[in-house]
Amino acid sequence: MNRRSKSFDPYNGKDAREIPAYTAAQAAHYLWVPEGTLRTWTRGRGFPSGKGFSKPLVGPADAAGGLLSFVNLLELHVLSAIRRHHGVDMRRIRQAIDHLALRYGHKHPLIDAKMETDGTYLFVERLGQLENVSQDGQLAMRSLLEVHLKRIEWDEQGLAVRLFPFTHATHRAGDAPRVVTIDPHLAFGRPVIRGTRIPTAEVAERFTAGDSFDALVNEYGCTPEAIEEAIRCELRPAA
Repeated sequence: MNRRSKSFDPYNGKDAREIPAYTAAQAAHYLWVPEGTLRTWTRGRGFPSGKGFSKPLVGPADAAGGLLSFVNLLELHVLSAIRRHHGVDMRRIRQAIDHLALRYGHKHPLIDAKMETDGTYLFVERLGQLENVSQDGQLAMRSLLEVHLKRIEWDEQGLAVRLFPFTHATHRAGDAPRVVTIDPHLAFGRPVIRGTRIPTAEVAERFTAGDSFDALVNEYGCTPEAIEEAIRCELRPAA
């Protein structure tokens, strides 16, 4: 008999999305971002001259230990589209984020549901004003942001609750597989196969231990694509 109550809450009433759960190395792996880059985004860095310090773009949920929350993961997911693919200066990205925060009054403006409407346009326009980006550049940035935002799932209250991380290097494509998902309420926020509670790490570990691909497909009752994506999520080369 299962004595655990249906209302059992491992987070004691806290928002699971805000619980520190990921190391910088884990987040970097899930998001295809070099670990050193991600640490700069979340810890800031000193100026080359030795005078002054650049504040982090994303404040870790656990500032002392450096652990990141699911919300932090989503913020970094969006930032990777802006910083890595367009090379926009960190100080100017921060100014644009501050602009959105002031406009909407949200703690995490980059992943607020409004980013799916005029928030995205406002953010890109703000960067355009700061960077003097051409119209073509703005359209390209907005397109890439929209691709990344579509990897985030929102609930009826407009809260970001699920991420479908990219599992392929060609992750600019809008039709990238959505087989692996990260949900803070499943497997303590570790990647699982969509529609199941099967951790991708478990599948990958068994594969590296010698279990055949076909055996994993049959045992887990998943499609070959799902097993392949689970393995790819965990065993692909480091970013």
